[in-house]
Amino acid sequence: MTSLPAVLRHALAGRAGSLLGALTVALLLLSLLPERALFASLRAYLGFHTLVELVCIIVALLVPLSIFNGYRQPVPGPYVVMGTLFALSGLGDVLHVLTMEGMPGLFRAGSLNQSIYFWLIARLFAISGLLALGAMPLREWGPARVRLVVTCLTLVGLVLLYGGFRPPGHLPALFVPGQGLTPLKVEAEWGLALLSLCAGAALLQGRAPGDRNTRRLLAVAAWITALAEICFTLYSTATDEFNVIGHVYKAISYTLVFRAVFLARIRAPYQALEEARHALADQEQRWQLALTGSATGVWDQSPQQGLIHTSREFARLLGYETQGLPHQLTRFRELVHPDDRERVRRSLQDHLAGRTDHWRSEHRLLDSRGEWRWLLVNGRIMATDTAGHATRVVGAAIDIQAGKEREQELGNVRSRLQAIFDMAPMGLVVFDEQGRLEQHNTALQRLLGEASDQAPQEIWQLVGNDQRPAIRRHWQRWQAAVADGDTTPFRHEISLAGHHPAPLWTRWLITPLPDGHHLGVIEDISNQRQAITLLQENAELYRSTFESGNAIKLLIDPDNNRIVDANPAAVEYYDYPLATLRRLHLDELVMTPLEVIRERIQRSLEHGGSHFESRHLGRDGQIREVEVFTAPITLGGRRLIYEMVHDISARKQAENELHLLNQRLARYGENRRHLNQLSARLYGLTDPSDLPALLEQELPGCFPEVCGELALRFEELEGEAHRIHWGSAGCEQHVFHHEERLESAAGAIGKLTLRGTPEDDEDRARLERMASDAARAMTLAVINLRLRQQLTRDAYRDALTGLYNRRHLEAELPGLLSRATSEQPLSLVLLDLDHFKQLNDTWGHDIGDEVLRAIARLMEGMLRTSDIACRYGGEEFVVAMPGASAAVAERRLGMILERFRDWRLTVAGGVIEQRSFSAGLVEAPHQGSNMTQLLEQADRALYRAKRAGRARIVVAAETD
Repeated sequence: MTSLPAVLRHALAGRAGSLLGALTVALLLLSLLPERALFASLRAYLGFHTLVELVCIIVALLVPLSIFNGYRQPVPGPYVVMGTLFALSGLGDVLHVLTMEGMPGLFRAGSLNQSIYFWLIARLFAISGLLALGAMPLREWGPARVRLVVTCLTLVGLVLLYGGFRPPGHLPALFVPGQGLTPLKVEAEWGLALLSLCAGAALLQGRAPGDRNTRRLLAVAAWITALAEICFTLYSTATDEFNVIGHVYKAISYTLVFRAVFLARIRAPYQALEEARHALADQEQRWQLALTGSATGVWDQSPQQGLIHTSREFARLLGYETQGLPHQLTRFRELVHPDDRERVRRSLQDHLAGRTDHWRSEHRLLDSRGEWRWLLVNGRIMATDTAGHATRVVGAAIDIQAGKEREQELGNVRSRLQAIFDMAPMGLVVFDEQGRLEQHNTALQRLLGEASDQAPQEIWQLVGNDQRPAIRRHWQRWQAAVADGDTTPFRHEISLAGHHPAPLWTRWLITPLPDGHHLGVIEDISNQRQAITLLQENAELYRSTFESGNAIKLLIDPDNNRIVDANPAAVEYYDYPLATLRRLHLDELVMTPLEVIRERIQRSLEHGGSHFESRHLGRDGQIREVEVFTAPITLGGRRLIYEMVHDISARKQAENELHLLNQRLARYGENRRHLNQLSARLYGLTDPSDLPALLEQELPGCFPEVCGELALRFEELEGEAHRIHWGSAGCEQHVFHHEERLESAAGAIGKLTLRGTPEDDEDRARLERMASDAARAMTLAVINLRLRQQLTRDAYRDALTGLYNRRHLEAELPGLLSRATSEQPLSLVLLDLDHFKQLNDTWGHDIGDEVLRAIARLMEGMLRTSDIACRYGGEEFVVAMPGASAAVAERRLGMILERFRDWRLTVAGGVIEQRSFSAGLVEAPHQGSNMTQLLEQADRALYRAKRAGRARIVVAAETD
């Protein structure tokens, strides 16, 4: 709630506050003067009294008329109460006038006591109406409640008024001839005055409706009413000055009430409607600009008429800038791809039938080049007929061709990855942290055999029951190590669960994936396991087992690391004769440091075997990826190491390809994310000078693997072309060179150049697409910045003359006035072309426009750059001259007037010449600092110039 001092300061601001102050001062001065009668007799007073009361009665009745016939319906509750009470107040004033002594007695001979009674009742009604408007919540009432309130108030009012017709002896004494007012009358007037003060405070700081000026008028009216009531406590006869002044104050307060109600209920709604129309027009213009800048097409369909209308941007999306798109729905549907037509028809029909809130469809349309282009179309029913059938559907469309192409590209990459996944010779599974299987290949299905119709739901269901607890413990320890940064894969030999005739032993190799999942490789090692077991159980079977099969087998002496024996598969694999192999040491065959070899041999001896991956060197110098299984055996009393070697080059190659593809996809995604981030930040720019810094920060992150250069040059960037370089030295030696030009309708903006060495044709195509998307984003950013600057300039310029408009003046002039001093004054000129209407009527509006442009050019050429010339409206101009006194400004305007007199224009019907203008000039702060008051003074000086014969400059006088 606002404090009382703040309320008083608010009320005393403006003209209404000045009026209240003046009336208060007048009352105080009047109370200091001797009492005297303003009229010689009561009969002379009756004419004045009747006239003033008649004005009050008319205004009191106009108040309910304005309230109940206002633009906005229904009428809010407080206004209903106020309108009813003011109507009763008008009726009370009528009875007050008719019962005055000396007035014709319509009912019976009146008396001053009876007249005062009707007066008090009427004042109570009026003041109560103001108090109700300020104190009651502003809510709309239903018709029944309105009728009830109006009826009750009317009945109560009529009962109170009827009380005035009781016999004279039954009315309370309010005035005694020869003595004056009774204490009851004085107390009643003071009560009404206090009630008026409360009403004013409630109107100003409570819930009173309307804007600030309306509430101020109502509050001041209530307080002037309080002044009037105070006057009515001071008079002793009907003809003295307090009674007369009180009636004048009453008329003033009624007039202010009517003005406030008229503004709030009649004028304000129409002004708001006009402002809404202008705002709607501006909003539509901004909407069109936004659609053009965002490359969004708009369509408007009339299903019942079979018509569709599209915007220019919609046609531009499909390349139909010149001939346009068809308006008949049947022909427009033929542009939809045959494979999409039925789907589009069904989805649209679902929306028209009310089964969906809006229509959304992705489909292909035939463009002007005969190619199919993907669009995302959204729409919604905007109007229906009385039967509920759609009569108008409106929506928008955007081009998603690039997104669809990227989806296709991603799908191709996924297909290749899936092919590698499915064709792997070993079982592959992908599972989450809880062990739930999400994907597996056909090799795993073959490994599980016919006993399993489908893969289990969890990875641990593949493990045999006897091994499952131990394997789970190993898995948990491995997960803890991975969390600490260990990158060693999980390796274990596991017997698969299931109804197999013999234990199915497999080797599991599990590595974590970046997304929190795990990739498992499951290899069948049943034969290896069986062979090792047989060797350990029966060394006599060594030779037949050692030399049979396709597996590569070696016997190693752990004491000197020499190869003791090798099977035929090893001879063929390493391409050494058997005799040569038997002389080689293990470090001559294995690409592993000798210390690591000895450590592996020792581990095999201690733990009964080991398993690891290594790299072996053949006779031809080729290095092969192998997987080695070792076990200690005793042969002829000697402790030897048995090694079984498997070539895993193909598997390693597949793993490397999968890893490289994952890296490439991650890199592609990161680059695209940088580009999307750059596009979003470019769209949010508001100042062209911020563009180079943003591009220098973000653009290299979109193309980190290549060298690049961006050259920007457009008029909003001052100076030479702005260049951005990134990448390492030696870019000129790269085989890939691609350029993208940044061009708009206004001309070239810049050029983007990329140099590098793509991995393959697919990488090259990706770089070209990324460059095209980046160039398009930067071009759209420049266009968007230009549109924003153009909108800002257009908002403050007059379209006809090119001068600043009134909006710019109202934004800049208050600041200039606040900085004006006596040493650095500001001269303000209001200028109006003479006989301009006659010129328009005689020569036409085109010639009138040319004259307006001519005076605008003269002012721009002869005024200083610090001066502000604005077209104020029609043929009126306002010129603000900071730092110029009235004398300097008058001389400068005189020079412009002389040049304007010399200006001439030859037209088909003659010559336009000897034109002139009249001007009013005012100086700030010498003659004030309020913009509105200064313009009013300049307007009065302009009017004097017109009356003095035009074609002159008149300086406003002190009294203006």
